[in-house]
Amino acid sequence: MPTKLLPLQQVSVEDLFLLAYVYIDDYLKAAVHSGLFTLPNEPHQKATYAELMTIALVGEWLGEASQEKWYQQVQTTYRPLFPRLPDRTRYLRIQLNFETIYADLALRLPHVDDETVYVIDSKPLVYCAGTRFARPRAMSEAASGRGGNGGYSVKGRFYGYKLHAIIDDHGMVVRFAIAAGNESDPPLARALLEEGEGELVLGDRGYQGCGVYAQPRSNMKNPRPWWGAMRWVRKTIESVFSRLDRTFHLMLPQLNSFRSVRAHVCRKIAAHNLALFFGGL
Repeated sequence: MPTKLLPLQQVSVEDLFLLAYVYIDDYLKAAVHSGLFTLPNEPHQKATYAELMTIALVGEWLGEASQEKWYQQVQTTYRPLFPRLPDRTRYLRIQLNFETIYADLALRLPHVDDETVYVIDSKPLVYCAGTRFARPRAMSEAASGRGGNGGYSVKGRFYGYKLHAIIDDHGMVVRFAIAAGNESDPPLARALLEEGEGELVLGDRGYQGCGVYAQPRSNMKNPRPWWGAMRWVRKTIESVFSRLDRTFHLMLPQLNSFRSVRAHVCRKIAAHNLALFFGGL
């Protein structure tokens, strides 16, 4: 049994598997029944898609940095729970193909009402940093960018992407996008925000002019000052980004395509939101 700290009140790994499987299996059945998506039905398939998603998400909850090593551990240690599993390459290929399903699962979990306060921010997803950022890279969608000076962010130049996210005041990610590292925050904010909801969204000074309640700049003629509670809520998204890094290993490993980056991020956010939904973080 892994020695890492378990979420969800220190329940056993077997209980985590059961809890995740029941929810994911019900979600997939409801999504297929409603026509949201269609799952491949291959003859002689080993394990269900709900089982494979359960394995991946429980591995995220346990802080397993390597998908491959975690899958090998499940094949040996938890064989009674999963007696028929596909080979490693098929498992990894399915995780890559389930990018949109993980994203949909994550974004269906937050509870939205008229009193919810949201926070928007961006976080660098560093593919490489320092002197390496100028070297030619295979990912044509990535670009060199600059990290911020405050909060839980990367300082200085980096090469990679940015995760732009909106969270609610409970820490759940309600919308997100992945863009090149040199994309500025305001255009992405306008794309993520729905019409008329900006007044409920808190942002830092970089979001001036986006319609959000942005922290005032020192040279503004008519600033809208923040009060203490707003600063406290604003810190929530920095805690979420920090948790995604420390618990779910969000920072990019050796990924070789933008598609793999998207799948990686969607799975991490699904694990984060689902753990909050179950009361485990």
